[in-house]
Amino acid sequence: MNETRNREQLAVLRADDERYGAMIANNLAVLDQLLDGDLVYTHSSAIVDTKRQYLDSLRDGRVKYVAADRRDAVVAVYGTIALMHGQTVMQAVIDGTTKQLNNLFQAVWIQREGNWRLLAWASTVIPATR
Repeated sequence: MNETRNREQLAVLRADDERYGAMIANNLAVLDQLLDGDLVYTHSSAIVDTKRQYLDSLRDGRVKYVAADRRDAVVAVYGTIALMHGQTVMQAVIDGTTKQLNNLFQAVWIQREGNWRLLAWASTVIPATR
């Protein structure tokens, strides 16, 4: 049982690595496969996107990811659902403004037809230390 869970945890991490790579490459075809049709993507700005809205923001250039580093990710698998949380440090150009993002995140992945797909994402800004 633990071996299966560990294998699935690694599969979710690999899918997330592929997602980050596709975000940076602006590879919408790969993202389309990795994002579930029911995706709810909550940005650290509190803007909530559907899958279509999120992909459209990348397609039309409103959002361009330059770099991303996922840190301290923890994955728990419950059958066909996986919960992931950790930290992500990203550089993005949003509406023409370069932003450095340092966020905590929670993600929900769902396994459909043998593939892990991102179902929900929510991130929040880590305040700068004083």
